Amino acid sequence: MTGANTFGCLVNGEVWRPYIENGNFWDSPIYAKHDRGWVGCDQLFVSGTRDLSTNEIIFQSMSVNVWCPKLGDNEISFSKGRFRDQEGCGRYYLDTLSPHTLIVTKLDIVNNIASGTFEFTAINDGCQDTLRITEGRFDVDSSL
Repeated sequence: MTGANTFGCLVNGEVWRPYIENGNFWDSPIYAKHDRGWVGCDQLFVSGTRDLSTNEIIFQSMSVNVWCPKLGDNEISFSKGRFRDQEGCGRYYLDTLSPHTLIVTKLDIVNNIASGTFEFTAINDGCQDTLRITEGRFDVDSSL
């Protein structure tokens, strides 16, 4: 809980960490923003990107978003991911009918540090596919 800019989880039991192959100075595999400019409520947005581009584009991203973040249990208000693969599946969305959690373990607005854990199920109706996201965690500098 130091703002080390880490983000990761298991996707269907497999380790998933943000990574950008052949990235440039502007590419960042982890993005976080604690936006305190919203009227009536803050917004905390954390995302990770995995670009394994070689001959074929395989791009994956995952994000969690919460309105009015607080220490402890929070309601994930928005979560989506793009898991483009050889089968052509693309966008996945939070399955609101399945259990989902986001626990904020640190929210330091002075030092811009946000840490927490998350779990959810993501679905893609078009591909009839489900991704189970477990053991998710983040520790980010939320001033980006």
